[in-house]
This record gives sequence, structure tokens and C-alpha cells, in this order.
Amino acid sequence: MKNCVTVKLNGGSEYEESYYLTEGEALALDCKGNGAFQNKVWNIIASHINWREQMCINGGGFQLVSYTVNGVTKPLH
Repeated sequence: MKNCVTVKLNGGSEYEESYYLTEGEALALDCKGNGAFQNKVWNIIASHINWREQMCINGGGFQLVSYTVNGVTKPLH
């Protein structure tokens, strides 16, 4: 995927899932800022993904792995 966020299911399975990011979400996630600002941005993006995919990725059942913007993958933390 050109723009996505990848998360890993907590537990022993190590299952990873990637979720599509809209252009706006990708731009917001790729912007620079301090840790508190990035956390707020991530919470907004996670809410959008939760609404769109009906998948609560911010509820503690997943670990954040990476994000990809314009084909470039970076770690989330």
C-alpha cells in the first residue's frame, strides 16, 4: 500500500494488519512535532481508522508497528 499504518496483534500470534491511510491522514502522520503533538495526531487518525474500518486499533489489543507514506516505511515509535 502506498499510504498505510501497520499494527501487530498483542499475544503470541504476531499477526500484522495494515490499514489504508487517506492523503490527509498520511500528511498529518508524517508531519514533524514533539511527542505530545504526535500522540494527539495519532489518536485522531486512529479514530478515523476505527470509524472507517470498524476496527478498534487504539483499544490496547494492538501494538503500533510502522507507517508508510508515499511508499516510504518508518517506525511509529
